[in-house]
Amino acid sequence: MNLDSLSLALSQISYLVDNLTKKNYRASQQEIQHIVNRHGPEADRHLLRCLFSHVDFSGDGKSSGKDFHQTQFLIQECASLITKPNCLEYLMWPKT
Repeated sequence: MNLDSLSLALSQISYLVDNLTKKNYRASQQEIQHIVNRHGPEADRHLLRCLFSHVDFSGDGKSSGKDFHQTQFLIQECASLITKPNCLEYLMWPKT
């Protein structure tokens, strides 16, 4: 299997988001930030997609807490997103 640098980075973001725990939260967050800084907006958009896909928005109030760390990370990313000058570009993903 031949993966280019961006594909590998996006896979690493997915893996880190999937496996967020209290114990590895800070280290994973720092590694993800390093990847995003290196690979730019595509990696940032991928991070948001991963976080949104892990958070249970059903609103039934029966969350098992398994998405707690992803929810916390998503809150931080959304707060950070609104301060970026190109905020709308992150929300308007191209059609696939």
